Amino acid sequence: MSYQHTWQLRVRYGETDQMGFVYYGVYAQYYEVARVEAIRNLGVLYADLEKLHHIWMPVMNMQVRYLRPARYDDLLTIHTTIPSLPAKDIRFRYEIHNEAGTLLNGALVQLCFLDARTQKRIDAPDFIKDPLRSYYR
Repeated sequence: MSYQHTWQLRVRYGETDQMGFVYYGVYAQYYEVARVEAIRNLGVLYADLEKLHHIWMPVMNMQVRYLRPARYDDLLTIHTTIPSLPAKDIRFRYEIHNEAGTLLNGALVQLCFLDARTQKRIDAPDFIKDPLRSYYR
């Protein structure tokens, strides 16, 4: 069992290249939007992480599979999964599908937790782990 969340967005013209395909670098922004919304769905606001808790979550690793292009005005569905309870870092798995349900893109993004004041790594905070625990029993 794992935590899963789904978010939709529509491709904007400015996110496409000359071929009319979503530019490959834009996918990282899509993952970020889906990640923020998945965390929000757990009751944790990304803005509060930084402002109230002084925690940063930098990306450590990103592995992407580009299978088929997304195009201008496509309605994309981003399925986000947190495959395991976070400890020293947190991983997010993404699958992006078009309106026909065709898998276009997949990724695994790993982030760590930093104390913003000391800029040293810390363990995943309980306020992130606690709402996730029930998904990993």
